[in-house]
Amino acid sequence: MIDIEKIEKRTVRSFYDDGLLEIAFGAFLLLLGGWLFAQAAAPEGSGLGAALSALFVLVIVSAGVVVGRVVRFLKQRITYPRTGYVAFKKKEPNPKRRAAAALAGGLIGASLAVLYGLSPSVRTMLPAVNGLLFAVVMLLMANKVGVLRFHVLAAASAVIGVGLAAAGAGDLKGVGLFYGLFGAAVIISGLAALVVYLKRSPRPAPGAAEGPDAH
Repeated sequence: MIDIEKIEKRTVRSFYDDGLLEIAFGAFLLLLGGWLFAQAAAPEGSGLGAALSALFVLVIVSAGVVVGRVVRFLKQRITYPRTGYVAFKKKEPNPKRRAAAALAGGLIGASLAVLYGLSPSVRTMLPAVNGLLFAVVMLLMANKVGVLRFHVLAAASAVIGVGLAAAGAGDLKGVGLFYGLFGAAVIISGLAALVVYLKRSPRPAPGAAEGPDAH
């Protein structure tokens, strides 16, 4: 009997084989961490701090768009010529799913805002909160797509976040350090996956048939 669910999971997992998404996402986290750290290090009331705060959303949203385009560009140059292209069926927009995602994001943001508004001793726990949140996200992804290294990244996220909080790294600076360190871990994971992928999937010789397209 054909296990359709297993086939679909293996197909989705193949999207992460090359590690390119992790490399790009890790670079995004490094940018986010550096921005937050610089914002926290800027003198209070300075023009630099005000500029960093004002441009934060614009820069992060723009960086997210760039990450998606960079991943598509690299896959077209590196992945598709080796192992082909997988086109996933687009799901119909689900208003309930969007509302649930928006609600979850709002609750997380509100919770972090409340924590940040509390006493300094409570704010020092923000790196741990971020680390545990990312650990949960990585575990959910690992279970959904079956990528073993995502379990490792989940553990790394929790250890980095809790470790920074235990070391008294501070609130916003600690969060910036968390994103920087976790971003570096994600990049290393992606680079390791890319090296393995390139060894297992050499580029076809000129004139040879490329990887099969899967639609």
